[in-house]
Amino acid sequence: MTFGDKLSITFLKEIVNLGGELNTMRWQIKQIPENIHTEQLAEDLKTSTPAPPALINILYQRGLRNLEGVKQFFTPDTEGLHDPFLIYGMDRAVARLVSAYLNQEKVLLLGDYDVDGTTSVALSVHCLRSYGFNISYYIPDRYKEGYGISHLGVDYGAQIGATLMISMDCGIKAIEQVAYANQKGMEVIICDHHTPGSQLPTALAILDPKQASCTYPFKELTGCGITFKLLQALHQELFPRLKQQAPASPLSQYVDLVAMSIASDIVPIVGENRILAHLGLKKLRDNPLPGIKALMDQDTNGRSWNISDLVFFLGPRINAAGRLNHARQAVEVLLGESDSLVDMALELQVANSKRQAIDQKITDEALDMIQSDPASTERSTTVLHHPSWHKGVVGIVASRLIEHHYRPTILLAHSQDKWVGSARSVKGFDLYQSLEACREYLLQFGGHKYAAGLTLTEDQLRPFKAKFEEVVAQSISEEQKVPILYIDYELPFTEITGKLIRLLNRMAPFGPGNPTPVFLAKGVFVRHKRILKDLHLKLVLEQEGILFEAIGFNMAHKEAILLDGAIDIAFQPYFNEWNGRKKVNLRLKDFKSHGEIHS
Repeated sequence: MTFGDKLSITFLKEIVNLGGELNTMRWQIKQIPENIHTEQLAEDLKTSTPAPPALINILYQRGLRNLEGVKQFFTPDTEGLHDPFLIYGMDRAVARLVSAYLNQEKVLLLGDYDVDGTTSVALSVHCLRSYGFNISYYIPDRYKEGYGISHLGVDYGAQIGATLMISMDCGIKAIEQVAYANQKGMEVIICDHHTPGSQLPTALAILDPKQASCTYPFKELTGCGITFKLLQALHQELFPRLKQQAPASPLSQYVDLVAMSIASDIVPIVGENRILAHLGLKKLRDNPLPGIKALMDQDTNGRSWNISDLVFFLGPRINAAGRLNHARQAVEVLLGESDSLVDMALELQVANSKRQAIDQKITDEALDMIQSDPASTERSTTVLHHPSWHKGVVGIVASRLIEHHYRPTILLAHSQDKWVGSARSVKGFDLYQSLEACREYLLQFGGHKYAAGLTLTEDQLRPFKAKFEEVVAQSISEEQKVPILYIDYELPFTEITGKLIRLLNRMAPFGPGNPTPVFLAKGVFVRHKRILKDLHLKLVLEQEGILFEAIGFNMAHKEAILLDGAIDIAFQPYFNEWNGRKKVNLRLKDFKSHGEIHS
């Protein structure tokens, strides 16, 4: 999604369970009550030794109540994928594509300029070219055209003689643009995953599980995931129709692209998304597409390539093209067809470095604005604007501001005599509804609960800021003003074992809907401490005579708490491998003085 491209970084870090915690955090313990009996599940999972109680508890929390469910969870496979023809409109879409193939019609593939859109286009180009389709592709310019299907995109399709357009990761609200395409002689197939409005475009087929008429069992596919479903259905239909042996399936060849979209679009990693992410990560590690490998080769840290590596390493490099230059660069890399592929991947690396420098500068300026405004501490929102800010990164900066000032945040940049910006929310607060209540001041807006984009004129800026503050102040709860750290289980040091960590690692891929488990240990003593790079805490912790090394990223500012005696810690155990040695360490999520916890 781009009209409000993604969730806040703070919320993202919470669901992917990385560091960078805020100063104040409310802990909420999810451990199931003692009156809930899990003995049968424990007995089902028993091998030569009992399953760890922590694992049983977490599996039960996540709805895995029997052996069959646990087996499917730990070993996701293609049997769990649904028939693509269950998506409403799929039969019409596939029939139209078969007709386009038989008549060698020109097909235009149009995708959004973020990771979900560019992976969708790359997936379609790879697949349809190999099938023998006559295709071209188009990515809108973030600055000249904005999000989704544009009139310029339609004009390009008409210019090249396209009679069929497939929109990916966009189009569900493109009423006017689809009508314009129809006028230009193009039928349209929409592959989108965003929530439809009250009116649907006049497309030949709309593939969106969230439309009211669609009974597809899984509603949380990405735009690339829905594009994959279309290609999967086409693969099943086209080659029997042609009485030809089918080539390798889209699943076996291109599922690493789908996994990248799932990670970067922050969709729940459950159901089909969990299966596709699992298979995609395996392909990405074993045999990635050449373009993805070129991006992976930029890494110098020996990553294991899990979901968070896709979110924080690969995703930003692909997005950097659309933010600073043109997203067509990202598609060209993902296609991996150029002799200059290494240089092209390096260009994305350089663009991402430039983007990081720009957003750091804007972040510093925005934080200075907040600090210099005494009234800001009384507000429920942050709304900032500056004519020199870069439109392509204000969404990222809005997310960074929430790390420092936890409240719904909007940043606006000046573009073509208008203020254009991005909004980000905090956990549990519906940002979209608040913008809906302010729509009289906005030229346009779109997005979802946690992220949105908006455009307004100069004369509406002041009244909009006042109205937005009023709406949020009246609707946000006190609990929503403080970030929550969810804790799965109280785990004393005596229960932390290599076996437990190995079993926990098998719960991957982690992400929204299946976060990395977080544990609680009470009454822990600090036996040694170091501050690394003025930012991080390196500790040796002891409980009941057992010692573990622990790292607290970006927690040096909390050093004073360590002087109070025993502490309670929220943590994740992990294997630390160094020079051929493997040992159990703890990654701190937060810590408080002993006895301070309220849940």
